[in-house]
Amino acid sequence: FQVFKEYNKSENIINKIMYHKMDNYECILPIFKNNEILTDIMCLKNNEIIYYHDIKDTTSDMKQFVTALEKYGYNKNRYIDNASAVNVSGTQKVYEENIVDNHYIAFENYKGLSLIGSDNKTVELFENDVYKKPVSIFTDKYYIVADYNSEYTFKKIYVVNLVNGNMSEIRSYNEISFDSIMQGAVDGKIYLFDKDEETQYEVDLDRELVKKVNNQIKYYNGKWTTMTLKEAKEGKTFNNYYSNSISGYDKVDKTGTTVGYYYLYKKKGDKYLVYRADVQNTQIKTYLFETSDLKSIIYIDEYIYYRNKNTWNYYHDNCTHKIIENSELEFNDDISLGVYIK
Repeated sequence: FQVFKEYNKSENIINKIMYHKMDNYECILPIFKNNEILTDIMCLKNNEIIYYHDIKDTTSDMKQFVTALEKYGYNKNRYIDNASAVNVSGTQKVYEENIVDNHYIAFENYKGLSLIGSDNKTVELFENDVYKKPVSIFTDKYYIVADYNSEYTFKKIYVVNLVNGNMSEIRSYNEISFDSIMQGAVDGKIYLFDKDEETQYEVDLDRELVKKVNNQIKYYNGKWTTMTLKEAKEGKTFNNYYSNSISGYDKVDKTGTTVGYYYLYKKKGDKYLVYRADVQNTQIKTYLFETSDLKSIIYIDEYIYYRNKNTWNYYHDNCTHKIIENSELEFNDDISLGVYIK
């Protein structure tokens, strides 16, 4: 289990572990120093951990165990998101009380970018509505997008700072086709591929420079390799968290280096169930949440931002939190979100 409290290398930080075995589950709740409860009740079934607030088939035996834990201060409601939308405009609702103080969130709109938070600032970039923007990407504290005011090709790239909304421009010496895709970002450099010209470009944000990548098409999946022209034209993008260590899933990501977690995505119907497994014990997995889109996953510190149908959420501390609900996402899954932690 994972908790977010610093004990400064203290010993004996767990006072007791409450345990109960039932027909279907074995459940535990650790009680920490000073009788603190820092995690939801964890229940194990068939090598899968599920938190109590996600269990639908609760029995009277399990409910009695939970009731007994309430005298220690356990409260199931702590792990259920009860926030209400307080900023409603048009097709969009924002759950402002769920926004973390030092998280800067930006959400694409058809004219540019909306900065979500106390300022709710809109950065207008385009004269007309743009519904699909394949030449756009979020990285670090920036949103980078092609000049969609142009018609067939572009030489100008907009860079928007997610913290203050300031916009700058980077210009290319070459005309770049709108039949291009953003492939990924590594170390402050953006890589895009022009399908018409069969050319990869590197955009250096620090030097404000665009240059061609010659002789090969670079690819990053935790380390630098290359991809074929066919792969590039079919739209292959970088996967900074790619892992092939565990089979049997639709997607496996790994965060951290020597320590960390595997995130496992398994399709069920029209959704993907998401699990976490410790790199030191992959036999037991913990259910976290469900998502409708494998591409819309953002790992940032101990948070996971993700899209599920028409809602953007984040997962943290055993709980899912709504951020933005927008009905446009039902019709256009090309609308992206970016997060920067200052």
